[in-house]
Amino acid sequence: MTNLTNQSGHFADVGSPRQSSRISRLSPPPEANADEPFAVRRSHLEKMELGKSSSSNKVSLVTRLHRRSVVQEFWCASFEEACVYENLAAHPDVMTFAEQLTRVDFINDNSDATYTRVDAHVLLRNREEILVSVKYDEKAKRPSYLAEVQNIAQQASRSIADRFTVLSRFSFHPTYRACARDIHRARRGWDPDADRVVLDAAAGLPESFTFGQLVDCAALGPRGHRALIRLIGDGDLRKHLLDPFDRDTVCWRMPG
Repeated sequence: MTNLTNQSGHFADVGSPRQSSRISRLSPPPEANADEPFAVRRSHLEKMELGKSSSSNKVSLVTRLHRRSVVQEFWCASFEEACVYENLAAHPDVMTFAEQLTRVDFINDNSDATYTRVDAHVLLRNREEILVSVKYDEKAKRPSYLAEVQNIAQQASRSIADRFTVLSRFSFHPTYRACARDIHRARRGWDPDADRVVLDAAAGLPESFTFGQLVDCAALGPRGHRALIRLIGDGDLRKHLLDPFDRDTVCWRMPG
């Protein structure tokens, strides 16, 4: 996964082995029922109330991970988690993720056997899996916390994931964050006919074209604009991840 952060453009790994033969606990999100496209699939955590106690989840993010997938609810312990999840959901290489699903056992600095439940377990389209610890920006950069996570990652079973990383909302470039919010909003809608028209229109253009050229070619007005955002979010069409959704932004079709 590339071009997400303000610095190197990559997630900052804190250590984890690779395991190509893993049997993943994650699977692609189910497709929405075309007769009930706005039905919400509740979080696997099955929480009943928001903010009941200090240990309960404070925010619920409701979004689609793909333009045709079911609307899903993700429970978040903080606004920071909700922001990170929204940014993960918008990346074209992310297939799915689950919140507070995966437990990692480890020995802490006091030699005590303990465990942590990871904030997000991410499955990429290339089948790579990433464990994500979400923290507010100051703590996400704190050397002592990164050392703590590295200790956990080094002890993680090879069968769990390929990488372990720490993120805050500010790990993502400001332009990327703005685009992620636009993708979130566009996917909340349901317009498969517009999606098809825009994708067909792209096939009639040169391999690369501007955002505005395709919207004009599709001749659907705002519906075409939203459809193109969905198609870029899903990876059917591409732009540079740090380019905005502007008329002059260069886009291109994926090979094949």
